[in-house]
Amino acid sequence: MENNTLNQLWNNNENNSNLLQAEAIIKKAKSQRKRQYIGIIVLSITVIILVVYATLFFPKNFNNFSLGLLLMIVPLVFRIGLEWLSIYKKQSKITEMNSKLFHSYLKRFYKLRKVVNYIITPLCFGIYVYGLTLLFPYFKNEFSEGFYTYLIISAIVSLVVIAAIIVNATIKEEKFYQNLSNS
Repeated sequence: MENNTLNQLWNNNENNSNLLQAEAIIKKAKSQRKRQYIGIIVLSITVIILVVYATLFFPKNFNNFSLGLLLMIVPLVFRIGLEWLSIYKKQSKITEMNSKLFHSYLKRFYKLRKVVNYIITPLCFGIYVYGLTLLFPYFKNEFSEGFYTYLIISAIVSLVVIAAIIVNATIKEEKFYQNLSNS
């Protein structure tokens, strides 16, 4: 949705203070949409890497290794779909509303995002981590002890960084929701 189109829709309002508030909402919404796109790209790259790895090393018989890979891929694909749906729903509603209705819609939208942030994301993250832990016994058998140790350390560091990014994004969305609720 282009900023000019939103401005035209919201210029129909009588109150200039609503226009200033609308500009702030547009700016924050664009920033959050950009972060969502970056998140989708990162998740997609991770899925591509896992799918390529699974294609190359997927065993002929289903075992814990295959289960681990599937448990890593499925939550990521689910989250990608959820983020695309979230972006689509928000964009499709924008053109139908004036600034007051859109403000109210954003409150409901970010209230729903709380469910995503506090329930679905931790669940997906937990499933991903469990899938990763299922791979480690196979890695231990296949790789040298030094490389295996590197894999453990890099996995822990990566998971901590990812968890920090998720928590940071959740805090930012929570602050945005609080700002919407207070205005």
